[in-house]
Amino acid sequence: MYQEYDNQMRDIYRAYINGCHILHNHGVLDAYGHLSVRHPVDRNVFIMSRNMAPALVSSPSDLIQYEIEEARPLNPANVAESYLERFIHAAIFKLYADINAVVHSHAEAVLPFTISRVRLKPCFHLAGFLKPHGQRIFEMNDYGELSEPDLLIKNQRLGLKLSYKFNNMNSVVLMRGHGFTAVAGSIESAVFKAIYTVKNAEVQTNAMNGQSSAASTRNFPIGGDPGINYLSEKECKAGEAMAEKTLRRAWDLWVREVEVQPLYRNMLHDQAAGQGGYGA
Repeated sequence: MYQEYDNQMRDIYRAYINGCHILHNHGVLDAYGHLSVRHPVDRNVFIMSRNMAPALVSSPSDLIQYEIEEARPLNPANVAESYLERFIHAAIFKLYADINAVVHSHAEAVLPFTISRVRLKPCFHLAGFLKPHGQRIFEMNDYGELSEPDLLIKNQRLGLKLSYKFNNMNSVVLMRGHGFTAVAGSIESAVFKAIYTVKNAEVQTNAMNGQSSAASTRNFPIGGDPGINYLSEKECKAGEAMAEKTLRRAWDLWVREVEVQPLYRNMLHDQAAGQGGYGA
């Protein structure tokens, strides 16, 4: 029994560390932002790295376990090393039993869509998890006395306000002047959604720039401005299903990419299953 538990923890830690590195390698995270995962055995606990740059996470000793109910570290000595915004993750895990991984990012490509009236919409099949009507935006100032001028989610009540935005199968929520949060049932899927949220933002920005340029030079075919042809709801559903089926192809490539870069270290890559214990 203990061996099985150790193996489960090793697998989740390895995937978590890989996920941090992949997100940094793709520019989704830099010195800031974070990834979390629900504990594979105790569903009332989640795991995050201590307060450090995601690219530098390298071993289980860099990780902290938290109780979901209060976002408190299981080991009180870890409070000082905890992310201020761990409440984002705790609230989402508390409200949605089917969500097992969360990414919070400040990616620059997405930020313009958090501060303008232009909605982030799905532009291509690999971003089918986005909503055809546009992504919801969390506005800190909507919550009066709860609001924080630094826009950070630093308490349970704000965490819950943000988490409500993920109802009705919304897997990505933008945060005004802050970034975005993506959720999924696994680390691999959450990382995929975060990466392709950023890619979609880049594609949409390029499309809008091209559209604006064409409009200014009247370089449209007969019939006037055709607008940007975003994905339909049917196309989104089909694209999302396809992406889930082929997720392993992307994940295996991304893992290999970070394995061969000297910046990233994952101490679990070379450890055979069944050695040591990682339950603490």
